Amino acid sequence: MTHQTDLIILGGGCAGLSLGMNLANYGEASPRTLILEGRKEYTNDRTWCFWGGFGSESEKLSTHRWESFSITTAKDRITRRCKDNPYLMVASKDFYQSAQGVITQSSQIHLKMESIVSGEILKRDGYWQVETPTGVYKAPRIVDTRPKVPKLNDFHPLLWQSFLGEEITTEEEIFDPGCAELMDFWGSSPERILFLYVLPFSKKKALVEATVFGPEPLNAGDLEASFGALVKQRLQGCPYSSGRREHGILPMGAPLENRQKDPSYVHAGLMAGGARPSSGYAFQRIWKWSQECAMVLATGRPPISHAQDPFIIRTMDALFLQVLYSRPDLAPELFFSLFSKVDSVRVARFMSDRAGLADCLRIMASLPPVPFLSELAKTIGLPYDLKKRRGGR
Repeated sequence: MTHQTDLIILGGGCAGLSLGMNLANYGEASPRTLILEGRKEYTNDRTWCFWGGFGSESEKLSTHRWESFSITTAKDRITRRCKDNPYLMVASKDFYQSAQGVITQSSQIHLKMESIVSGEILKRDGYWQVETPTGVYKAPRIVDTRPKVPKLNDFHPLLWQSFLGEEITTEEEIFDPGCAELMDFWGSSPERILFLYVLPFSKKKALVEATVFGPEPLNAGDLEASFGALVKQRLQGCPYSSGRREHGILPMGAPLENRQKDPSYVHAGLMAGGARPSSGYAFQRIWKWSQECAMVLATGRPPISHAQDPFIIRTMDALFLQVLYSRPDLAPELFFSLFSKVDSVRVARFMSDRAGLADCLRIMASLPPVPFLSELAKTIGLPYDLKKRRGGR
């Protein structure tokens, strides 16, 4: 059986549900929308974090907040206050529940689970044809939020952020529930960027994650040994019990280009520009895009993908990633320098795509110049290495 609608959203994850929620706000003005999701049911499979204090509606979805954060290296540790721009977390179970509640109340938006797309999606007579085991669906417009592998190119170096996390409950009070431990580089090495990420929910409970920045995506098994070693070091022998686990892979580099030349079919989401290249932060970027795309669709225009970042941000992100790729040994020093020398408000703005020129200049001034000048020289083809000419870092 063939079903016809105005818009099909492929994928009911963060991007697909965010767009569905924001379309629901337009009531009858929204196009009739069908969200096709392959999962049978939603589980508490991940968390999203971002910097708050900017008045975004997405902040209402957060379930935890931290008003200070820490960065730790083998040499030093710094704790910074961020009360005006707290570090916020959204649990996927709460987001999925909120999204389903909003969508269920809408007469225009429908979510269909267990709908795995099979076969090639083709356009015939002005309609895209989507085949699933439960039927064929067609619509003149499609927003594809399914994960895709981005392409690597010379000007936008690509790394992968891979992580394995677990909620643990300790027998002793060893966490500070007001402080998010963003990066603890205890396990990092000159060849590998590895750090522990800790989000305390109470003095005895926290989400702890082993995170790797590297040229290849890593599965959960690849991270198991590192995770165990980092947790053991952090807990210092304190007994604990394990809770739910989560594993993820985030792109850090070139976003996926819109594969369709037809403006009625666009890609969006994590692998299509939804994640900030230099950090992997995605939730707020995706939410902002979903608001903008919903507004466009509600006025009868074709859907839009993620807007391109400003030139200075693209350049800074690309160069920073190239330095991390070429000099992973510098990662602890670079991140520590950034967070220790730059006001937390500026950092929050920069990480939240709200940085002005003054913020960008302050960020650049906080970092050691020689590694970046050396990578810039290589990028533009200069026949020498600034690192060697100027005597190292």
